[in-house]
Amino acid sequence: MRNLLGDVPAVDLHGLGPRRIISLVREGFREEALRSETIWLCASCYSCAVHCPRQIHITDVMYSLKREAIQQKLYPKRFPIPVLAQEFYKMVRRYGRSSEFWLVFRMALRTNPFQLLTMAGTGWQLMRTGRLRLVKTGSKR
Repeated sequence: MRNLLGDVPAVDLHGLGPRRIISLVREGFREEALRSETIWLCASCYSCAVHCPRQIHITDVMYSLKREAIQQKLYPKRFPIPVLAQEFYKMVRRYGRSSEFWLVFRMALRTNPFQLLTMAGTGWQLMRTGRLRLVKTGSKR
């Protein structure tokens, strides 16, 4: 199902839509909502908010649930998106910016180290052409 802009909503990719997530939270099943992959698959495109007949800022709700899931460690295990968010936060807090190489490297180590083997060829090509740097820049705190 495509919306007027031709985008495929993330709800088509997984089982629980935004209405169901909000319903779970409202009815007291907050932990189930926080453990679902749905909140992590939100692409932040705001398509659902634009089309919401009640004008609910669904993307903002998803961001709030993501933050709460990270704080309570209730996200799906070995799921890379919350790990990526944590590593990005740590890196920016420490160095003032992120480094794509180190961000992806740390995420892969924490979720699926074998994934690094499949990325090695692409990484080498990016380094060879100067598009990927191993050096961390920024200030240390």
